[in-house]
Amino acid sequence: MKLFKMILALTIFTLIGCQQLGTEIQQTCELPVSLSLQPAFENGFNVTQVRVTITKDDFTNSLYLTIDDSTNTASGTFSELQPGIYTIYVEVYEDDLVIATGSGEGEVIAGETTTVLIELVFVPLTGNLEIIVDWSYLIPDLLQRVLFIGNSITYYNGGVDLHTMNLANSIDSTLVTECASVTGGGWTLEQHFNSPITIQTIQEGNWDMVILQEMTSRPVTDPELFYEYATLLDSVITEAGAQTAFFFSWPFESVFDEMIEQQSAAYNYIGNELDAPVIPVARAWQFSRQQDPELELFLEDGNHPNVHGTYLACCTFFAFLWDETPVGASYVNDISITEDEALFLQNIAWETYEVYGL
Repeated sequence: MKLFKMILALTIFTLIGCQQLGTEIQQTCELPVSLSLQPAFENGFNVTQVRVTITKDDFTNSLYLTIDDSTNTASGTFSELQPGIYTIYVEVYEDDLVIATGSGEGEVIAGETTTVLIELVFVPLTGNLEIIVDWSYLIPDLLQRVLFIGNSITYYNGGVDLHTMNLANSIDSTLVTECASVTGGGWTLEQHFNSPITIQTIQEGNWDMVILQEMTSRPVTDPELFYEYATLLDSVITEAGAQTAFFFSWPFESVFDEMIEQQSAAYNYIGNELDAPVIPVARAWQFSRQQDPELELFLEDGNHPNVHGTYLACCTFFAFLWDETPVGASYVNDISITEDEALFLQNIAWETYEVYGL
């Protein structure tokens, strides 16, 4: 896969003046962002917006850069930042499509200037313009054995593996699909890589695809560890003759809109790096919440799925993995899901596939 690369330069410096806090003087800083769009234009991209998100501990802020067509640059400034190390996520859009992502870290130090270089990876789009990244060739033609690796997000309500298998076989009995999982409560991909049971299951299962689900917060709070252990597990999966994929799971309910963009940047980045499909279940949840806010997908803890949330995840997996619509399926994972609710969630899953599909 051919990649185009651009460098994002962020120069961090201290604001003139100080803010008096009690007996201490605390300086706040600015983080100006400047990005040359020339390499994108030269390779046929039409950049319409650039979003930069910075995080530090519990702090998150996002900024859409101003694009100057005369100089082919995008720029903007984050203000009133406290000193410290910030994680920086960048997403470049052509209309509504993400065409490039990148991430890095920069340290804001009072009285000093810092330059951060972030490599943005562009992947040429092919086919339908609604396709974000063409991963279709990575899905095995005969996908029969699928292993899910994750934590309670994967195993709640009986498990997305069980219900995806049941849904697939109920829609098309010729698929003869078998799904299984290896999970641990609160587990990260790091813990799975260090688990002999997980590694043995990957190596001895004769899987067609292994789907990795990271702990919800790690792609945002510690993306480098996410990338490291996703890469290590991908090596084990590839050596075993299977295809790696990612379960892009939903954010926490309390920070849904902010967190989903940070997760998206991380999942798209590692998906591009490893040539691994990303199944954007989080986007299906986003569409559902936008179109019917009254239909609850979360349990009361604001993290785990209720039966509706799990069903939407399974419908989304079916659409992406087998390139078929789940609309009209009779199977539901819980009798409390009404016929109208099931049809709505099936349509949401298919809509997600049509927007973000392979």
